Amino acid sequence: MSEIDILYEDYLDTLEYCGIWLLEENDYIIGSCIFEEFDIGVVTFFYKDNLKKLYDAKFISESKFNKSSELSDLVRKMQHTGEWEIQLFKTSPKWRKLLQLADEIKSIK
Repeated sequence: MSEIDILYEDYLDTLEYCGIWLLEENDYIIGSCIFEEFDIGVVTFFYKDNLKKLYDAKFISESKFNKSSELSDLVRKMQHTGEWEIQLFKTSPKWRKLLQLADEIKSIK
């Protein structure tokens, strides 16, 4: 497996930890998925330079690149505004937007 193949697999794995489905889960599952797996993955694999590598290598489309960049930006904003909290997860409109955006990215071919 090449470096770009591994990067793409890690990108896809990160997306699997986030989505509307989490609203039906308990705090332990939410915490594990979002605040451990997704949090680490999005910071690393959704970093603009890594997304650009995936786009340039044609692993992701322009649409997927743009939505992934939007997701990355939204996560960073939430982390710096105090909304990156499990207590707000099921009630915050920003969280719902983030979850929907992750699902949208997964649906883009």
